[in-house]
Amino acid sequence: GVLLLMIRPLVSVIMSFFNEERYIGKAIESVLNQTYQNFELIIVDDYSTDESIEICKSFFDSRIRIYQKTNEPRYLAASRNIAIRMAKGDYIILQDADDRSHPERIEIQLNKAIENPGRRIVGCSVTKVQNGLNNIVNPPEKHEEICAGFHRIHNRTTIFSQTILAPKNILLDIPYREKFRYMQDWDQTLRMYESGNLEFYNCQEPLYTYYIRPKCVFFKPEWLDYNFFVRNCQSRRKKKLKEFETLPDLLTYLDKHPFERLKFLGLRKLIEINLHIKQRT
Repeated sequence: GVLLLMIRPLVSVIMSFFNEERYIGKAIESVLNQTYQNFELIIVDDYSTDESIEICKSFFDSRIRIYQKTNEPRYLAASRNIAIRMAKGDYIILQDADDRSHPERIEIQLNKAIENPGRRIVGCSVTKVQNGLNNIVNPPEKHEEICAGFHRIHNRTTIFSQTILAPKNILLDIPYREKFRYMQDWDQTLRMYESGNLEFYNCQEPLYTYYIRPKCVFFKPEWLDYNFFVRNCQSRRKKKLKEFETLPDLLTYLDKHPFERLKFLGLRKLIEINLHIKQRT
């Protein structure tokens, strides 16, 4: 067993948190209880003001590394980039601080990743928990079906960003962009796809439990603006146009172009309606 551990790739689990004292203990436990044990867990504190950091420090496990931001940018994109740069593993796997991983998650996803080493990005099915109800959601398995979603207006989520396991060098080459307050995962996924030399794959087992809580980002109005911003960036890249630097830059531009602003408001409303339909199902 020891020899097997030595020759298997080290995996870096990365977790960012802001005020997650109610949930982070269970998230950490779900990582420590993995069948695959050759990992480190890097936890980045995004300027929390509650007891989250004390809960993290209460785990006495040499694989846990805690980083507290001091003068770095706020929010998830910056936190994840810090963790990726700190990582010693060949592979990175994401874990949100208010979700949980199935005990076999790392083992199953890593086995799939090393079938196509250095190129394959692996997600999985999820158990979605909302209002006490469990619902298993199975995204498509194969690369072509997954990528088809990246071009649609609706039902684009063909890989769940928070479930991804990916080679570290890919995430270093295509980092999260800190101009995105929300949707930074999806922006990165699209740019990974556009790089043209990667393969996406989804394990069909529900290896990740995803809790939809009232504080979830897509209940916030800004989320809709960033959803449009990601689409606008994607569209401008496709047309070989320069992207807007920030969301306020895009909104300022739209204020001066009434026809495009009308298209923006129409698409924003479509996204909002689709989101409400999804929340009810």
